[in-house]
Amino acid sequence: MFEVIIMERRGGYSGGKGGRPGGFSSRPSGFGDRRGGFGGRPSGGKGGGSDPEMDRRLRFLKKARERTSAALRSRDVMLAQVSRTVEELESVSNLMAEKLEEMYSLYFPELRTTEMRSYIAVVLNLDKENPDPSSISRFVGQGKAEDICARAKASTGGELKTKDVEKIRELARGIEGVYALMESYEEYMNELAKEVCPNIDHLVGGKLSGKLVSLAGSLNKLSLMPASTIQVLGAEKALFKHLKNKKGVPPPKHGVLFQYPAISQSPKRVRGKIARALAAKLSIAAKADSQTKRFIAPMLKENLERRIKEVLAAKGKNENPGRF
Repeated sequence: MFEVIIMERRGGYSGGKGGRPGGFSSRPSGFGDRRGGFGGRPSGGKGGGSDPEMDRRLRFLKKARERTSAALRSRDVMLAQVSRTVEELESVSNLMAEKLEEMYSLYFPELRTTEMRSYIAVVLNLDKENPDPSSISRFVGQGKAEDICARAKASTGGELKTKDVEKIRELARGIEGVYALMESYEEYMNELAKEVCPNIDHLVGGKLSGKLVSLAGSLNKLSLMPASTIQVLGAEKALFKHLKNKKGVPPPKHGVLFQYPAISQSPKRVRGKIARALAAKLSIAAKADSQTKRFIAPMLKENLERRIKEVLAAKGKNENPGRF
């Protein structure tokens, strides 16, 4: 018995040869251990001081929060968000308009108009059972109104209940509300574009300015892009297809810049040259809007229009060499 007590005090009961400490221990396993646990020193500190690695992480997080807050406060982020909102509203209105045409064609399949706004106006104001040209003439013109009323009298559409027609008109009123909201946001986007990027806005207008800033991510990022990248913004899928198969797929000549009238209304053969010239001017305008804050757009636009005339004139000479 005395032997066991002595062995416990020395570190444990010996269960093997050599008197190595065995199964019993007089020291608690966790409390007061220098290697860690409760009552020990901090795992990363020296003499109770702060952890340098933790301090570095805290400084990094603080700087990241400051940069994120500064980025969110910038007005170009708001311009990009408004531009995306306008695009979403346009997509929603188109989908709703398609459903309206499908539903109203059950009632009046012969109705045809050149614009969806005119179609909605006819749906909301025309009484098919007693068509009156004066009720819709201010929306589609007198001649078109008389033609629509004549078609309504001989229509092959089904006879819907009053509640069915009212529900169709309710959808038309909803689409009209989406159009009104979209117009309001477009006006706001034009105001933001004049404030955030006046040079770009003077060159291509507020709608295209918002799309360029949105695709780039910010005005600063757009200003750092070369003209060749600005030229194909919005055509990333076509560009990646070209990179995968350079021999079979030609590179894109333009992306969202196709919406610029001088490009979309020009012959296909010269659109690439005009897009290249426009992208070069936009690159300079973006740098001016982001860095120098100087308004140089009139000079850029004058040079751009001169270059477009040169490209179109050169195309005319190549197509008619005998005239010159």
